Amino acid sequence: MFKASLDNLAKYLPFVLVGFVLLIFITIGVTIENGSIFVALLPALPICIISIGAYYYSPLYYEIEMDSIAIVRKAGKFFIARKDIKGMSAISEAELGTAWRMMGNGGVFGYTGYYSSSNIGKMRWFVSQRKNYVLITMKNDSKFLLSPDDVAGFLAATQS
Repeated sequence: MFKASLDNLAKYLPFVLVGFVLLIFITIGVTIENGSIFVALLPALPICIISIGAYYYSPLYYEIEMDSIAIVRKAGKFFIARKDIKGMSAISEAELGTAWRMMGNGGVFGYTGYYSSSNIGKMRWFVSQRKNYVLITMKNDSKFLLSPDDVAGFLAATQS
């Protein structure tokens, strides 16, 4: 088991979102007189749903199994078949280049989803911190990015 600790942004951004939602509730509670409270609270609903989804799909840790690498999340495991892996390496932030989200979560309980990098191209992220990157390249040229706390131990365990 290789832990996936959250960085400071991923730890504290959910609290900022909760504060924002509470601010909406307080503001609406003060300003609503005779309107529907449901319609007034509608802007906070997507923030709550997205935050809950990000919580359940954020990586907790990674497991090296006989036939796969498992990304363990509260919502279940995601498996990467070891027989389909072409290569695996530690990369730095400079090697990653400029990355942008195509569809995913950018800091609420981690960084998950589909991203694109100026140096590497399109990939799927299961990242909990913006360091300790491990890039997995598949035989079909798809890519996954992980961030175990112990990169050297993770790579050594995948070699055995």
